[in-house]
Amino acid sequence: MSDAPTAQAPAMPLFFKRVVGVTPQLHGSLKLDRTAGFGFAAHAQSVPIGLTEFEAVAQHYPILFTTGPNPVPVALLGLRDGENLFVKPDGSWSSDAYIPAYARAFPFIFVEDADTKTLFVGMEPDADHIRPESGQPLFEDGRPAPVLNEAVAFCQAFREAAVAAGAFGRALEAAKLLEEEEATVNFTAGGSARVRGFKLIKPERLADVDDATFLEWRRMGWLNAIYAHLFSAGRWGRLIELGAPKVAAKPALTH
Repeated sequence: MSDAPTAQAPAMPLFFKRVVGVTPQLHGSLKLDRTAGFGFAAHAQSVPIGLTEFEAVAQHYPILFTTGPNPVPVALLGLRDGENLFVKPDGSWSSDAYIPAYARAFPFIFVEDADTKTLFVGMEPDADHIRPESGQPLFEDGRPAPVLNEAVAFCQAFREAAVAAGAFGRALEAAKLLEEEEATVNFTAGGSARVRGFKLIKPERLADVDDATFLEWRRMGWLNAIYAHLFSAGRWGRLIELGAPKVAAKPALTH
């Protein structure tokens, strides 16, 4: 946003510097320590969301769509490039805000092998969460431990939701419901921020969707996602409140 996100896929998935397959031979002695927090997401202005998350995300963040022919829904986390207003300096996520599943899945991710087209669970091996001395073991007696099985199941569920979200975005684009927008925020304390490179549903265009398509979208569960997206526009105010420049307190007058 602020010129991002764009429809061009990065060389590596968001938050990842490299992805390796998780195996007992390479990682049998490693552990997962969730107390490492979310410092890895401190500079993420947005994160992708799955279709099943729309209603939860809409309670806390604006939901936008990336530009390009294959729009992907994202939760907007900041008003400036490289800014996440919900990750605190200690790496914790704001306790009163929903944590998007993509961030909760890290350091694991489901990826597709380019040659075989098969899926496997990958891991960011250099993540602070992966340690030899603290946390829960990834493997026990050479077999995946419960914490790894849970992580794999979570990643698989998110991938399915993300694929569904991608189909949803493409359908909206095909129906010409999305329009590219930009937003300029002028803060009362001075300064401004401009967010660009996103699309929104134009609600007045919903009336142009034919009945058969509308009924099919209802069957797919997409109507709730549409309404959640529209509702999420009210969350811009929270971002403006959090992102406003802090005005230094005036010193007390002395006599």
